[in-house]
Amino acid sequence: MFFYIFFFAYLCKKLFSMKILKLVAKFFVSIYMWTVMFVSAFIILTINLIALFFVKPQTICKTVKRMLQVMFKILFIKVECEMPEGFDYNQSYIIMPNHISFFDIPVVCSTLPNYTFGIEAESHFSWPIYGFFIKKYGTLPINRKSVLKSFHTFEEAAVKMKERNASLLVFPEGHRSETGKIQQLKKIPFKMAQIVKVPILPVGLTGLYDLSPKGGFFLWPNPVKVKYGSPIPVEEYEGLKPEDIAKVVRQRIISLSEDDIVPEDEKNEIQ
Repeated sequence: MFFYIFFFAYLCKKLFSMKILKLVAKFFVSIYMWTVMFVSAFIILTINLIALFFVKPQTICKTVKRMLQVMFKILFIKVECEMPEGFDYNQSYIIMPNHISFFDIPVVCSTLPNYTFGIEAESHFSWPIYGFFIKKYGTLPINRKSVLKSFHTFEEAAVKMKERNASLLVFPEGHRSETGKIQQLKKIPFKMAQIVKVPILPVGLTGLYDLSPKGGFFLWPNPVKVKYGSPIPVEEYEGLKPEDIAKVVRQRIISLSEDDIVPEDEKNEIQ
């Protein structure tokens, strides 16, 4: 009897110790990763911000991409990128990934096929160095609280895409998912797509929620994947309503991600 009590106590102690060790290891790994990321981000932003006073954003986009790739190697994060066959790198696209993590933007930007600017929350432009850099790079601020102001931002983006022969990066969910599951897509990006008339490029992200979920401190350097789907040509969506285009793109993103990103309530509806 006493043997079993002792064995149970010993087993509990071992399991508890292992959990503590794992937690401590994860804490120090996270400290390392956050430190490297912020130091690397400072270097990347500062160097390229200075460069933007002398050259156009199109000139430094490849440099930014390579520097981000180096950063991920230092972080021990393997970033895999998969492009569709026969992909046209000279075409402008509206690039639409799912939005899961703080790392989504740098991960996607390390794989972008050509010069691409984005749309970010107005508050980001007040951040030191980063806000100044994204403004110089061509990123546009968006007011998420006003539908009218948001639409004006997308109209401005449409003009800039034509002027610069550039692509546009948009996270159509609007904000990061707290669960890792895909949310409903906003209609405004698809209204803009009908104005600018360029192919929509759906992108599925894999492994980002395990790397860094929204609001979480702990990080772990697991591999991530950015899978670009076949572009959706203008002819396929120009006659559809924005909400119908959103449904098509959302389904494409789900099929491209190798994570289970379908919300539980939708699974129940299917069953």
